[in-house]
Amino acid sequence: MRPSLVAEQAHAGELPEAFRLVFKHVSDRERPARVNNALKLVREKELDAASVWVVRGRSGLLGAMVCMPVPGASALVWPPQASVADGTQIEDTLLRAALRWVRQRGGRLAQTLLAAGEVALAAPIERNGFTHITQLWYLKHDLGFPPELLQPSRELRYLNYTQCDRTLFHQTLLATYEGTEDCPEVNGVRTLDEIIEGHQAQGVHDPRRWWLAFDGDQAAGVLILCELADWQGWDISYLGIVPAQRRRGIGKELTRKALGDAQAARASQLTLSVDKRNRPAWQLYRGLGFEIFDRREVYLAIW
Repeated sequence: MRPSLVAEQAHAGELPEAFRLVFKHVSDRERPARVNNALKLVREKELDAASVWVVRGRSGLLGAMVCMPVPGASALVWPPQASVADGTQIEDTLLRAALRWVRQRGGRLAQTLLAAGEVALAAPIERNGFTHITQLWYLKHDLGFPPELLQPSRELRYLNYTQCDRTLFHQTLLATYEGTEDCPEVNGVRTLDEIIEGHQAQGVHDPRRWWLAFDGDQAAGVLILCELADWQGWDISYLGIVPAQRRRGIGKELTRKALGDAQAARASQLTLSVDKRNRPAWQLYRGLGFEIFDRREVYLAIW
């Protein structure tokens, strides 16, 4: 392999070829749809074309990848793909250039989420600073349940983000990260403002669906809900309990509230994701009728 490989952001005319390379691992039947969807995301400004990186050769692209900055000082990385059999140098060149670009833009962490059949793609990212940390489970509820499911076992008081003391909301949110079993590796990596920015960017942001829960006069936890317009559903973007209030049924009450609010809004479903290491959380969700519909292996790089 020639030593003078250079990774650069793709030109507009190169995007179809770049995405065909990015999705070379999927079947020939599925690849055109994946490429067309990626191009659609670029046209609709949901995927910044500057996130697509390529290495050029004399007769076409030698490699391509996507490294997409997202709000909250983070980035989503699609593993690099090379057009030649031994593409190690191409892959490394792409990753180093793209990750350097993300860090220059203020990125503090990057993650890659791979399905079970895609774990072979992890080799280049693991060579370049990513670590496999866990498996993420995606759960959904069809919101068909008897009214008694929502009967509270304890009374909580709720104020949304437009009503509450925002300083108290922020303090409570940060407190819920203490001792968490949900991806604890990212704790302390981002600032409060970056965390808030990340949550605001998920789905359709509505501060009236951000809840601060009180047990008596004490702030007990935070529930952040958002609408997923493409799915005609809602998502539990975040649910956290402060350490002193854990194992007292408050997580169950917050989940019941999420189910009730989503059903009242006539959402088609309620979704969430959970770290498979967080046994208390996923046992709670499964007990309330959530079902696993997808799994992803999580690879993380933190700077």
